[in-house]
Amino acid sequence: MKSHVLSTRKQPSLTKKLLPKLKKKTKKKLKHFRMFLEKQFLAPRALLCGAFSLLFLTLFTSCDESRSTPDWPTSTPKLEEPAPTSPPPAPLEGPEVTFMSYNLKNYLSMPRGKSPATMRPKPENEIRALVQNISSASPDILGVCEIGTQADLDDLQRRLKQHGVDLPHTHLHGAADTYRRLAILSRFPIEATYPATEHYKMEGKSHLMLRGILDAEIALPAGPVRFIGVHLKSKRESKFWDQERIRRHEAQCVRNHINTLTQSSTTPIILYGDFNDTKQSPTIRAISGSNQAPGYLLPLRLTDTQGAAWTQHWAYQDVYSRFDYIFVSTHARPRINHSKSFILTLPTHDPASDHRPLILNMR
Repeated sequence: MKSHVLSTRKQPSLTKKLLPKLKKKTKKKLKHFRMFLEKQFLAPRALLCGAFSLLFLTLFTSCDESRSTPDWPTSTPKLEEPAPTSPPPAPLEGPEVTFMSYNLKNYLSMPRGKSPATMRPKPENEIRALVQNISSASPDILGVCEIGTQADLDDLQRRLKQHGVDLPHTHLHGAADTYRRLAILSRFPIEATYPATEHYKMEGKSHLMLRGILDAEIALPAGPVRFIGVHLKSKRESKFWDQERIRRHEAQCVRNHINTLTQSSTTPIILYGDFNDTKQSPTIRAISGSNQAPGYLLPLRLTDTQGAAWTQHWAYQDVYSRFDYIFVSTHARPRINHSKSFILTLPTHDPASDHRPLILNMR
């Protein structure tokens, strides 16, 4: 029993002798193993750490820039911004000229009332309000949509003269729509009018623009200007074709005409009318064109005295929209006085038209 106790007591001393040797061997193996790991993984680990650090710095330093809403893609024309083309000529001197663009809302004889066979002219109270609106701005040039025959145009011209707005020079233009036409009235001589290609093909069939393209060159004191008026297909559904598709084809006809003009002439262009579409629609983008091209047209942003930009009120749905525009070419921009260009503020429920006129002040 005693010897057993003694042998048990000697065991720790043996462990003490062996433990240093085991530790030494273990340290040596660990050293070799650590060197192996460093050789195999140190360089990749450094690269990984460096890449992570670079990614962290990039995200951290760009956080302020990511707060703003991104712009439209650079390939998309930014509407209502000057095109980055060659600088336009310096502003010209000369007297100010006031141009008005106005959809007259059926200044013509058409079926009205309960009987579809009854042809009646525009109601007299609407005409009186219309003439009052126009004479309040006293335009030197008036471009109109939805005028009827030459007799209707003569009637409007006569009424305006009675209210002090004498516009002796006129031009009437029509196309497929046998009721509604385009017209321009001017205090200055209309030097020339020009034809435009108003046909387009859709599914192999040839179609004619409903109201066409009015193109008139007017001799202003500061130099000639091409006034181009249009009235594109409305949003009312067509019996045989999609209304938006028709409007886009008509818009392309207008764009083709503008391209032809700007390739051969530097005469300033004012494109105006009722386009029946909104600012960022394919219709308006097609007409405005690429802001990298010489034929780019800038759509002016006009507002009324309250800052509102709507130009048309659809009473049935109580919807206010901006359908009427004035576009200007690069060579027309220096002649525009933006501070005196606006949408005419009219009384609520004005009976003259469902559109409001646009006023452009220029030289």
